[in-house]
Amino acid sequence: MWKMSSPKSSKSRFQITQSMPTAKAGTKRSRLRVSYINPMSVIKTTFILSLAFGLASIVALIMLWSVAKFSGTIDAATGLLTDIFGIGGAGFNIVSLLSLPRIIFIGSVFTVFQVVTWTLLAGIFSVIYNMFAEYVGGWEITLTDDL
Repeated sequence: MWKMSSPKSSKSRFQITQSMPTAKAGTKRSRLRVSYINPMSVIKTTFILSLAFGLASIVALIMLWSVAKFSGTIDAATGLLTDIFGIGGAGFNIVSLLSLPRIIFIGSVFTVFQVVTWTLLAGIFSVIYNMFAEYVGGWEITLTDDL
């Protein structure tokens, strides 16, 4: 079994404690236990991934708005609201409400919120995992090396 040592005890965190028997000729299995996750590493990785997801969602939102605008869906929605509620003309215009700059602003606010939320939650969960892994032993993984 592989055992992960504490981060301050040695240079290498993984030490071989036992090797599992081979399943078939040419296959070697090793059992690993993840007993510590660096919270700063989790925070950095989550920040980059959530930022990439946020930017991709803004691009998708712009593309969706473009398709809706050029296909006439937004104008049809304005006509439908005018027919149903009798609003439109001077008081309410859905085209100005759903303008591209406003859509980009709303998407950007949502992206900032989700980047901050995901990053904080991932950091908190990594600290919680480290506390529980200290008592329970961590997450055990079996790796197979096909030769």
